[in-house]
Amino acid sequence: MPIHVFVDETKSKGLLMAAAQCRSGDVTVSRKALRGLLLPGQERLHFNHETDARRKQILDVIAEFRILVDIYAAERESLGARRRCLQAIVRDATAATERLVIERDESTYDHDKRTLHAACNQYRRFDLRWELMVPKLDPLLWIPDAVAWAWARGGAWRRSVASYCQQQEL
Repeated sequence: MPIHVFVDETKSKGLLMAAAQCRSGDVTVSRKALRGLLLPGQERLHFNHETDARRKQILDVIAEFRILVDIYAAERESLGARRRCLQAIVRDATAATERLVIERDESTYDHDKRTLHAACNQYRRFDLRWELMVPKLDPLLWIPDAVAWAWARGGAWRRSVASYCQQQEL
């Protein structure tokens, strides 16, 4: 079954990118479940702006999804580290990965486009469709936001997502 991968990062302790793999057949149901968590007036979920009780509620919903999240970490946040993370995400994309969606960061937009284009050429992934997207347009971008935050936070938060996460080498 085709896979869609959704990527976001946290810069709280270096650079940590989370790449959530979602089966294409689960995309619609997972989007609906995440939209159902929005509070009145919210356009999107963002872990930096949620209470701990809401964070737990959101992570409990995500834990019910059939996902796998790859974690890519660099000790320092820099364009070089970002490039290495994005390259590794493309490198690790399986043949079943048909779509890669990365949360758009205006400050790195041009850099990310160049990096993704070069990585697709380097790893001969000419068939991989990728997009840089603002998070309110696809609720599945909220998954890597939540998981990256929990992983970087450590302790009980990391343990709450660890069962469906795996660390990858850069």
